[in-house]
Parts: sequence; C-alpha cells; structure tokens
Amino acid sequence: MDFSTVNQPNQAITEEHGYFTRDSKHLFYALYLPEKETKTGIILCSPFAEEKVRTLRIYVSFARVMASLGVATLCFDYYGDGDSEGDFEMIPFADRLIDINGAVNFLKEKTSVEKFGLLGLRWGATLAALSVENLSPDFLILWEPIVNCSKYFYDLLRTNLASQMLIDGKVKKTREMLIQEMEEDQPVSVEGYLLRKEFFFEARENGLVDKKFDYNGKTYITQIAKNVTRIRPELEKLRDSFPNAELVPFPKEFEWEKTDVWQPAPPQLFESTINFLDKNGFLGRNI
Repeated sequence: MDFSTVNQPNQAITEEHGYFTRDSKHLFYALYLPEKETKTGIILCSPFAEEKVRTLRIYVSFARVMASLGVATLCFDYYGDGDSEGDFEMIPFADRLIDINGAVNFLKEKTSVEKFGLLGLRWGATLAALSVENLSPDFLILWEPIVNCSKYFYDLLRTNLASQMLIDGKVKKTREMLIQEMEEDQPVSVEGYLLRKEFFFEARENGLVDKKFDYNGKTYITQIAKNVTRIRPELEKLRDSFPNAELVPFPKEFEWEKTDVWQPAPPQLFESTINFLDKNGFLGRNI
C-alpha cells in the first residue's frame, strides 16, 4: 500500500466522532468504518500523556488504513484525558482498564463486529496487554510496549527535573523528593500533567515484568528502536509469557519523546502489522 496517501479523502470509509457513555462518564471517540459491513474490529489504546499527543496522528493514519481494509477501528480518549470529560489528575489507574472495556462494549454495540482486537503503543500497549485476560480479544498488537512500568514512571519524573533547571537554573527537588511529595498527597507536574499518589504508585506496580498471560489469541509484539540487530531481553521474555506470540524488531521510524521527525504513517510498522492481520484472517478484504 501507498501509506503516503492514507490521510487524503477516501469515499470508501466513514469517519464518525462523538461521545460514548461508560458508567455515566462521557468518553470521546473517533470511529473509522469500512464501506461494507464488517465482522472485525480493533480498538486503539493510547500512550501516556504527551507521548499520546506526539503520536496521535499515527493512530489516525492507521485507523484509516484499517477501515480501508475492511476493519472497523475505534480510537478513544480515556476518562480525564484528551476530549473526554474528567480531570486528568483525579483519575485512578484502574479507570484506564475500565475505559478499554467500555470501548470494546461500545464498538460491539455500534457495529456488527464478531471478532475484535486490541492495539496499543508504549503504555497503551501495556494497558492492552493487561486487558486481555478479562476481555479475551481475538488478537493483540503491542507496539513497543512498556514492560517495566516502575522504571518508566520513575524516568518520567526526569522532565520535572529538566523544568527545574530551565526555571531555577538548578535542581531543587530530586526524583526521590518528588516521590516523597506524592506520598504526602501533593501532586507533581510532568510535562504539565499532574500526577497524584494513587495513580502514580498503582501505575508503577501494574507492569508486565514476570507476568504470565492466560490468553491464547494471536499476539504480535514489535520492538521499535534504532538498533534492529539486537532484541531487548525484556521483550523476549514478554513474548514467551504469551502462548501464541511473535516478536519483530523495527527501525525507529517516528518519535514519541519529541517531534523533530514527522512521520504520520510509518510504512514498515504499518505494513508488518497489516501482514500479521492478513495472514491470521483478520482483514475484511485482501490487501
């Protein structure tokens, strides 16, 4: 496929935006539908905070590709995030998993899908993996998942230190001091997002390290890194924790830490993911 044209007008797909209700909470969604009725759907689970903002266009591009290939695709904002209602800093970790459950229910109610899958990037992939045993999707796609969430959220505090250097010319509060503040129920800012005790510590504890999954669906894990000759041991261990998973390395075609490189439709990642879906019979029509 020519992925450079996926964001051009396409009369063969329909795009719908609105809100669905999950436990009386209103969550924003964007639904991408193929021209003909489909039996397969996919829910895209977003990364965390600014990583989501920096990669949102990739999700839109992939959703349009999926719809053009006969797969109903749902993007949504977690409660307290993006255009959904709620305050980001007040939402507990567990709500993210409940939101994914609500998105699956909404897609099934809204469309005729009989098979569905979850796809996530970075922390969105972590959340998707943590949801499989409860939701039993037919397939799972993990793009560069965060395996060690304790390290990930600890490292995120580095952006607060960088802000201190920019504003004060020095670091007044170390990461350990910031964690202590959260333990005392004081919010800490990370790239403008306030992190509170309940969310931060629960998110750190709910990672994928040493987890074994009771899930037999087709699983596709990608490592996205500059070095494609060496696969990180943590991802190999994650692959082995699924009964039916494959792991493939890819060059880093886009960025989530910054936006110096603009790549709204990374061709190698898209093509490989489509091939995975095609060979397992999840596409609505041939590529």
